[in-house]
Amino acid sequence: MAAWYVNFGDGATTGYYAVAQWAALTAYNIGDLRRQLAAPAVGSERVWRCTTAGTSLAAEPSWTLTAGSTTTEVAGPVWTEVTGNSTYNWTAPHARLANALASGWGAAGDTFYIASIHAETQGSAMTLTSPGTAANPCFIYCVDHLGTVPPVSADLRATATITTTGANSISITTINAGTAYYYGCKFNCGTGAVTAALNVQASSVNGFLVFEACQFNILNTGTVGCIILGTSASASRVKWKNCVVTFSHTSQSIAPQSVEFLWQNTASAVLGTIPTNFITTGSYLSRAATIVLDGVDLSALGSGKNIFNFAASPAMNYLKDCKLGVGVSIHNGVPIGPGYGHVFVTRSDSAATNYRSEKYSYYGTQTTETTIVRSGGASDGTTPLSQKYVTTANTKWQMPFEAMPIAIWNPTTAANVGATLEGVWNSAVLPNNDELWFTLEYLGSSATPLGSFAIGTKADGLAAGAALTASTKAWDSLVTARANSTAYSLGDVRKVASNPGRIFFCTTAGTTAGSEPGGYASAVDGGSVTDNTAVFRAGMRFSQTVTASSPQPGMAGAMYIYPRVAKASSTFYIDPLVTLS
Repeated sequence: MAAWYVNFGDGATTGYYAVAQWAALTAYNIGDLRRQLAAPAVGSERVWRCTTAGTSLAAEPSWTLTAGSTTTEVAGPVWTEVTGNSTYNWTAPHARLANALASGWGAAGDTFYIASIHAETQGSAMTLTSPGTAANPCFIYCVDHLGTVPPVSADLRATATITTTGANSISITTINAGTAYYYGCKFNCGTGAVTAALNVQASSVNGFLVFEACQFNILNTGTVGCIILGTSASASRVKWKNCVVTFSHTSQSIAPQSVEFLWQNTASAVLGTIPTNFITTGSYLSRAATIVLDGVDLSALGSGKNIFNFAASPAMNYLKDCKLGVGVSIHNGVPIGPGYGHVFVTRSDSAATNYRSEKYSYYGTQTTETTIVRSGGASDGTTPLSQKYVTTANTKWQMPFEAMPIAIWNPTTAANVGATLEGVWNSAVLPNNDELWFTLEYLGSSATPLGSFAIGTKADGLAAGAALTASTKAWDSLVTARANSTAYSLGDVRKVASNPGRIFFCTTAGTTAGSEPGGYASAVDGGSVTDNTAVFRAGMRFSQTVTASSPQPGMAGAMYIYPRVAKASSTFYIDPLVTLS
């Protein structure tokens, strides 16, 4: 595998431009290195080595630009093209990365060293196509050009810049099903009040690009400049490790399309002007995408900003172990249709909370609740919690809101095992098992891990639902106590000492009486209490037990409980601490 050296330098006196220019009527010896005298076109910058001594002619020769070719001056020196060759390393570098990657120079499996002072720029569109294959990727490193040759770990840098000006885009891609790795490059796209895009994996089918310690900077101030990941025409993969983005207008964004995108381990990930919608799926005719942000500091995105923008294409969006800005919105609203994706949030927040777990979809949302919690119920080890499900008007029994699964270890085999969940909601009646239920998945065979299912809902869409079981579990341990002569808003939740275990939802806003009405002490689940101008209702507590019995568990292992909610425009609180019996 070959190694290639790239150093645009400052575009005037360093890097490639430190190579002496050819001169007329000059005696040259074997080994002399020269570049063109007349300024070459972008992409035609070359270095030649004198391989036959002689005196140059009065006029500059017509240089042959292909890799390894020779140019002969009649009765004068013979020149052999050696641009970027590892034999000459930094003394005869390529001026531009695209040159080094081009056919005849770079090949599958090659390594490309870009100088730490590399400041390549051009006023035309740029395409960087790695020739690396899946079996033989190409590797592009920014390194100290004054360090060891070939470079070693201590020489790694993150200072090389690759820039286009005006309305000119940068496209970084691979050959079909190709693979490449970039380290330490800053890609700067566009200048001025124009539109330009930074296209990552722009054309490859099933290609894979990995970037580490890189920057992707949209510097033009046009309203639709984006960092486009993937292409609507084919599927590909992009991975960022410790990579940063910069934007220059609030309408710009990251736009994934038909791509598997993983962004990991990045501090201060967003610089410059903060976009209103940070990640937008659909703005570039995109197709299904999977987007995972893991350990990324997004704290620059604050109030008035959306991390995800549900647009016109399906996407599975994940936030895991990320730092969020105060007041940031996870998304810009309910997806416009059932096929337009989901957002999952795990252990990501702006504060010292590690229990946040959320899902957003067309059918509803799941968030973590830390006030309306079952006494003695679920906890992250420090904070008691429950799951809050809020459905949209779109849910149906056949198309319910599907909450994230709950797992519990089941050690029992060859016997019936019941799994019970507890819940509460603001209603006068128990929910039916076609409005809220759960499905139990377990290992019903001792021979294979094929999942078996026990389903806690009605048999089919034409059957009638049945009420869930009434519960007496307490939910008032962390709820604020009712106060006399106090204004309450619709949805406020309070408890009273005279009726322990129950919680009361405000169903009519108003001001409470100067003393507690006697109706609180005698209230039953679902019963209303008039409290001066306010009205409160005792929450309806319920439970459901689903039994693994046909077949009985055949192996010990994790059981998965899948809550489903089909009651439209409703709110439920579920304790995720499963009880097995």
